Amino acid sequence: MYSIRALTVHYGKPRKGSSFKEEVESFLYKLQEAVDNYKSVHNIRPGTLRIAFPSFPSDYEGLLRDFEDLADDFLINLGQMKLNAGLGDALRDVASSSMFSSILLSESTWDAAVKISKALHSLVAEDPSYGANVGVNTLNYNYFITPYFPLASAIPGEVGVSVCLTYPNYLSGSYLKNGYEGLVASIREAGEKALEMGEFVSKELGVKCYGVDLSVSPWMEESSLGLVEAVSGVRLTRPGFASGLKRVNDAILEASNGIKTTGFNEVMLPIAEDSRLKARASEGEVSARYLAMLSGVCLAGLDLAVVPSDVDGVAGLILDAGAYSKTKKRVLGVRIIPVDGVEPGDKVDLGRFGFTPVIAI
Repeated sequence: MYSIRALTVHYGKPRKGSSFKEEVESFLYKLQEAVDNYKSVHNIRPGTLRIAFPSFPSDYEGLLRDFEDLADDFLINLGQMKLNAGLGDALRDVASSSMFSSILLSESTWDAAVKISKALHSLVAEDPSYGANVGVNTLNYNYFITPYFPLASAIPGEVGVSVCLTYPNYLSGSYLKNGYEGLVASIREAGEKALEMGEFVSKELGVKCYGVDLSVSPWMEESSLGLVEAVSGVRLTRPGFASGLKRVNDAILEASNGIKTTGFNEVMLPIAEDSRLKARASEGEVSARYLAMLSGVCLAGLDLAVVPSDVDGVAGLILDAGAYSKTKKRVLGVRIIPVDGVEPGDKVDLGRFGFTPVIAI
């Protein structure tokens, strides 16, 4: 069966002095009440509750202190960062506080990509798991509304909610039983149920409902790769796989007709979150460049990909993902974790994601 993966609040209200902490805490308390009210009737609750802010604040240290206690119950995204001299320190402070942020690729130049790459290398040198809390928005698209971290943001002056699902195995079963039409019908059914929750909570809180992100996102044995391999009829990296990937995305697009959607709405293949994909990566056939190329047909891209340390190589991957993003005119997120002293086939501990195989660039 499917489940509601997350409900995210996009909190774009302007900060007003020292009362902002209390304002946010009060809002999140009301959010919990609204979710509990929905659960009491429908017996469904999101796996996580999240809150995302717009642009990364220059005085972020104060927010880190203010929200430290909230991070136990909510995932917190402090918003979009721009390239600046203090980027590396800011990333470390955010990730070490178990919070999230994204970096805007402001221009598709080697200089910009190398700066980001160096910041990621510095961040991961302290703890590889920190790399999971930072993503790169390769389209430089401001205030992107998706429930998925770390690219989630908020529109200044607005407050709204969005929702997403965990349903790869449910969709695989539907496809194997009823083919493409069954896949479309199951995406629509799950999406409508998730949207129902989002609209209920938004009404309770008196805020906008941005919609549901219908992306197929894995969690360990709930494997996005398993669905795509079933639809394509071939294993990852074999000819025909990208075609199957495109077919699943076509099903998402068809199912979204008449449903209020937001965010990515494509297949996600984050290595560290998908047990089947971890196994494929361990076999040595998956490279970061190959995953970047898949961005041409879906969101798959470079997500939670552990690679050997290589400043120029990582910079090039960011630029390549940016090229696909601009060609598609859609936001692509990149999470590359460059670790020093490892080789393809080694495994790196990413904390809550477990041991993840290193792949070649």
